[in-house]
Amino acid sequence: MEKGLISTFFDIIQSLATAVVVLVYIIYSYFEAFWRLLRPKPAKSLAGEIILVTGSGNGIGREICLQLANSGAKIVCWDIHKGNNDALVKSLRKLGAFAYGYMVDVSDRSTVECFADKVRKEVGEVTIIINNAGVAPCQEFLKCNPQLVEHVFKVNVLSHFWILQEFLPNMIECSKGHVVTMCSFAGLKATRNMVPYNGSKAAIHGYLESLKSEIRHHPKKPDIKFTTVYPSAVNTRLFKGLCCRFRFPYFTPVLEPEYVARHLLNGLKREIEYVYCPPHIPLYLFLENLIPNKARGAVTDFLMPLFEPISTTSNKSQLDSHCTSSSL
Repeated sequence: MEKGLISTFFDIIQSLATAVVVLVYIIYSYFEAFWRLLRPKPAKSLAGEIILVTGSGNGIGREICLQLANSGAKIVCWDIHKGNNDALVKSLRKLGAFAYGYMVDVSDRSTVECFADKVRKEVGEVTIIINNAGVAPCQEFLKCNPQLVEHVFKVNVLSHFWILQEFLPNMIECSKGHVVTMCSFAGLKATRNMVPYNGSKAAIHGYLESLKSEIRHHPKKPDIKFTTVYPSAVNTRLFKGLCCRFRFPYFTPVLEPEYVARHLLNGLKREIEYVYCPPHIPLYLFLENLIPNKARGAVTDFLMPLFEPISTTSNKSQLDSHCTSSSL
């Protein structure tokens, strides 16, 4: 009995000591975050890195590769569309970049495994992964084709698993690497008619938080960085054929791929964990949490954009002036 009391007492003391350490660390982190607002972390050089970019043939992926052209890194371009990807690689080489193009269906695990081996043999071990490939169907949930739903999750989520399982072990072994992931504002705040897409982006956010925790507790304590990007609507081919209606365009603006790519690469070079485009997204999420649950739906309907397939709109000519090709 006495031993049990002593053991309980020491457990309480240990818990209190741990709580104090955590509190001190939180305070330190606040000061560090404030300091970084005043003096951002210097941008690291990417020279000599081997950077894998998925979905490189179009949109944001293409812009990422073009903005990496003068970085001194080897750029590995994966895309399912061979023509677009080959044209990109040709452009990159004209700019003096070390570029390698592969036609890869990232949704297929065996294909990812095959081309991962090919990259290791022909280029070297990938040191930076930019998971950017994605699809975004727009349809009412009950009308979604089951095969389409599976395809969305294979491309948007499972492809990340297959790619990371191929390249992460070497990063852990070398204690060096950086995983950059294109998520979405839609992974934090949902919109209707986009259930599979929103679900896939929420899954990305969730698996990354879990993976980071595993890496943090790994016995080797590898120095692997993570950057996750949360853009709002982006003017890409991903959402062609959609009507995107905004009540407040300045609140959730349609961003250009160049803008998102620039902020993503800034996050990569400065090792920023979360990159939001536009930057006021965290403020919106914070303020939303102050609103009673019952009222959140009304606030969402008031502020957030509405995505609809153009073919379902009742008066297409009237809506055209409000429609934008975009990716959320």
